[in-house]
Amino acid sequence: MPKRTPAIPDDILRREVGHLSDDVLLLPAQLILLTGLTVGQLKERQRRKPPQPPLPEAREKRKQAVWYSLGAVRRFRVERAEQAAFKAEVDAIMAKKRGTPGFSAWLATSTPDPWPIALLGRGRRPVDAWSTIRGEVQMARSDRIEWLTQDEYLDAMAAWVEATRVALEREAGAKLAASRLLELNARGTRRGDPIGRG
Repeated sequence: MPKRTPAIPDDILRREVGHLSDDVLLLPAQLILLTGLTVGQLKERQRRKPPQPPLPEAREKRKQAVWYSLGAVRRFRVERAEQAAFKAEVDAIMAKKRGTPGFSAWLATSTPDPWPIALLGRGRRPVDAWSTIRGEVQMARSDRIEWLTQDEYLDAMAAWVEATRVALEREAGAKLAASRLLELNARGTRRGDPIGRG
């Protein structure tokens, strides 16, 4: 098979790549030169479903030689640069997040910075809002998230502990009253005079 002649020589391609039309056709070897892809990577990208860019130009017959347009190379390079910029942005956000102290570190250090706190239920139990977002703690639609300082968080926790203590005392008192009433009813029934009946 005779060696294919490029539409534009490699030295001119390298020198004038920024000034050439998108319609200039390239051999696969020239595409590899401009993209930095290997032959294996290029074949792998073509085997994927759907095929990954850079895509070859359409051919009329199946066995015709493959050509790539300079426009396809430029689109591929722009896409790759956008992906690299997106990855760098995500990496920067993740690095910043890793450097950000968690809830327990926030509590352990003296800081004036507020933290998002979810206030749950009628007692307004304060919990780390991120634990509700991660699904570790259930949050109702009526519950609120507020940015609290450490002092405000500790005050909210003390108020919730006190409200819980009062509710438990009421519940224990109600159980005690109910059991005493049952006991008195049981005594009265034995004597034939149940309590609670006029």
